[in-house]
Amino acid sequence: MKPGRIAAWAIAAVAVPGLAACSGTRSGSSPASPGSSPAASTSSPAQSPAGSQPAAQGQTAGSGSLTPPGTHLAFGGAATVGWVPPSRDTGTGAHQGIKLKVAVVSIQKGTMADFRNVELNANERKSTPYYVQLRVTALSSTPVPKDSDPAITFAAIDDRGQEQQSITFLGTFSRCDDPMPPKQFVIGKTYQSCLAYLIPGGGSIQRVQWDNGPAAANEVTPYFDRPIVWG
Repeated sequence: MKPGRIAAWAIAAVAVPGLAACSGTRSGSSPASPGSSPAASTSSPAQSPAGSQPAAQGQTAGSGSLTPPGTHLAFGGAATVGWVPPSRDTGTGAHQGIKLKVAVVSIQKGTMADFRNVELNANERKSTPYYVQLRVTALSSTPVPKDSDPAITFAAIDDRGQEQQSITFLGTFSRCDDPMPPKQFVIGKTYQSCLAYLIPGGGSIQRVQWDNGPAAANEVTPYFDRPIVWG
């Protein structure tokens, strides 16, 4: 499948010039619900879902190969993936993907104080912020297409088993920065990213998954039904 971001503009207006927030989701996903400035917050890791069986940290399928579909990893554990950018997933032909090493470093719970300079509506103010810290490393000389970000391929799953939308900030949100990959994103280069969420109804993010990967001609990637899971 071809994860990508669809921006839903004008969800939130900024209280100070130059900063605004809007929600985003991955192409082909079905989010359950939508969603600054520097602010101190007390963050605590979300609890892992009952019954999960994370593999040893750093588990991969072996040198030179991809991490198998259905692998469970502890936070910080790295997976080797073949990322197919949305612009290269045409729906026909085989897709090999760009080789990356990816990891979910942590899931953190935030507070509304983090959003003190962002204008949110009443329902959004009742939500609980969560932040997913990510790490992405290039393992290939293949360049990342312009305006493509592999970090937004990750999907956050809440305590009801539903995928949640991340928030896009029109400016810098220091609590959870979501930068684009470096211009020279070559073999061995790493960048850190963070995806922010506003979870309604007292819910929480329980796990994060990666369901993108190579596919045979006219086939869906096996990672779609058996994603790599952290949490």
